[in-house]
Formats: sequence, structure tokens, C-alpha cells
Amino acid sequence: MLTKQTYKLTALAIAASLVLAACGGGGGGSNASTATGASAPTAASTPTVTSGVAPQTSVAAATYAAGSFQAAAFQLVNSYRLAMGVGELSQDPILDTSGQPQADYLFDNISSGAITALSHDEIAGFTGYYGDTPLSRAQKAGAPTTEWIAENIADGHPQGSDAANAADCIGQALASVYHLSALTSNQQTVGYGYNPGTAAFPIYTCASEFGTSTGVVGAPGTNSLSYVGGQQIPTGSILHSPVTSEAGVALTMAAESPNPAPDFTAPGRPILVRVNASNMDTLTVSQFTLTDNTGATVAARILVPATAQASSTATTVADPNSILPNGVAVLLPQVALKPSTTYTVTFAGARDGSALSTKWSFTTAAS
Repeated sequence: MLTKQTYKLTALAIAASLVLAACGGGGGGSNASTATGASAPTAASTPTVTSGVAPQTSVAAATYAAGSFQAAAFQLVNSYRLAMGVGELSQDPILDTSGQPQADYLFDNISSGAITALSHDEIAGFTGYYGDTPLSRAQKAGAPTTEWIAENIADGHPQGSDAANAADCIGQALASVYHLSALTSNQQTVGYGYNPGTAAFPIYTCASEFGTSTGVVGAPGTNSLSYVGGQQIPTGSILHSPVTSEAGVALTMAAESPNPAPDFTAPGRPILVRVNASNMDTLTVSQFTLTDNTGATVAARILVPATAQASSTATTVADPNSILPNGVAVLLPQVALKPSTTYTVTFAGARDGSALSTKWSFTTAAS
């Protein structure tokens, strides 16, 4: 039987707002050009045995042009995923093919005013239309009908070069809640779309297309990640972002919609913990704290899926948008982190009743 995580984010932001729009998952939604909110994760009966592959520690070199957005994004994402332990992603030219028209569609229609927000769903008849959803676009490009497809999209102000725009696009995802969760999930392959914008309308648009094929079960949603299959981390492991000793960590959360904490004016960079959840396994929290270099505890909110809140002994808040997948918990600082500061994270909890804990440090960027 199918076990899946399926969710959708859509952007409320207009062009050049630096707001991420939508992260992997989806299972449907209208073709509206404005935000439609999030659909809750859904799951069917869970299998007792799941198949997949161990996290990849090396992949074939990508064929992207040197200095291109795609080459920089590929390297940044894989370096981060390797450091975190969730496995590198292989380039999929089919997903490059489906991602590029999405990036072009977004730029063309935002710049013309035809749409006012980033959206995964394209509208037939609009400039650059390629397909309704990430799944339909990938299948049009040649993806197998059994492959699960998920998408992250974003826009931003140009940073001076294609490679710098890639760092900005991926950096936004890493400094978010829902997009970070999607970027570090169990997908296996990736393709990128990118439009650098124009002098007359100076924003870039980017699309990251993720594919999962090995060990997946059932029909994929229109924009979805599967709990089953893909790159499965060991069941006893506990992985996290920022990674151990990471430097240059962002000070603030990148704005995303739906907003995980709309009552926070300017929250700090989210801290994410992840365990294997291939059978909808529940990660509960007994301690999740962030302390600065003086030993002071940072005021923060702990976000968990609703299914994990009742059994958590620490004070937690159920994800208000029902988007966080099982096996993930996020600490969201109430205010921006301090620059050039070493922070220590302490986490303790349990995966389906089996205790686990970890402690690590990272250092923030200078500004």
C-alpha cells in the first residue's frame, strides 16, 4: 500500500520579492495564478518493508556549462546534501527539460503582469505554457509515469552573475522551513530551470525539479515526494541542518508562503532535524534548544507535525500549515540570529519510542 508525503506551497509574493514559492509536494490544486494555500499531507496504509537505496556519496559529473546557474546550483545542492548525509542527486536531463519552461513561464508572465504570484500550476494559453503541473511537465519531457516529481521555485533580485543567482536561489531554500525540508528529502535526481531576467524587469526565476524512482509505490501526485523508496537514511540516524560546524549560516528565515509563523516579524534561520520516516515514523521531541556563544538560550518555537505533538514532552507547536513531513522537527528562532556567532543546538527525542539525541554547533555569517 502507498505511503506518501504530498503537499503544496504557493507564493503570495510578487516578482522580485525574494519569496520562495512552493516546495515539493502537491497532489493537485487549481490552475489559479494566485496563491491557493497548502494541502495537508496525506498517507495510506504503511508498508512493513520499504525499498530504496543508501544515500549516494558520489554521482556522475553533470553536463552543465561551466559558470552556469545550473552548474552552480547542482554543486551547491549536492555539496550540502552530502555534508548533511541525505545523499547527492544525479542530474536528469529530462527534469532539466521540464524545469526550463517553468522558469521561463514564470518570468514571462510575472513580468507581463499576467500572473501576480509564483505558482507550480501553469495556465493553458499563457505565454510559454508547457504543462499544467510539475508531474505533467516532467512526463511531457519524457519522465516515466511511475516517477514521483516534486518542485521548488523561487525568484529574486539579480546578484551579479548566474552562479551568484544560483547561490541566492538555493540559499533561500536552505534558510526556510518547508523548502529546506523538501530540498533535503529522499529524492534521487534533479534538473534545473533558470531565467536570468532582463534589464527592463530585473528579477531572476528558478525551478528545481526533483525525481524519485527506486522503490516508490503507487501513482505519484502532481507535485509530490514519497516517504517510500529513494535515498533512505539509516533508521538509527539523526541528521540536521545547519550541519555540524557549518559556517556562514544565514541570520534570518527566508520568507515563504504559507508562512510557518506569521506572528513572528523577522524570525531567525530555521534549525531542522530529520530521521528516517519511511513508514510514517513519528519523531517526538523532549528537548530542542539553541544557545549562543554566551550560553544564553535563544527564544524559539518548535514546530512538529500534528501527529508528533501529543507524545512530545517539550513544548511544541503543531505545524499550522500541516506541511512538515513525519520524521522532521524544526526550531524557529523568534528573532534574527547574531552575526559571526557560534551557536550550539541540543536535541533529544524519540523515533517511534526509540530514544535518540544529538548536539552540534554552527557559525553564522558576518551579515
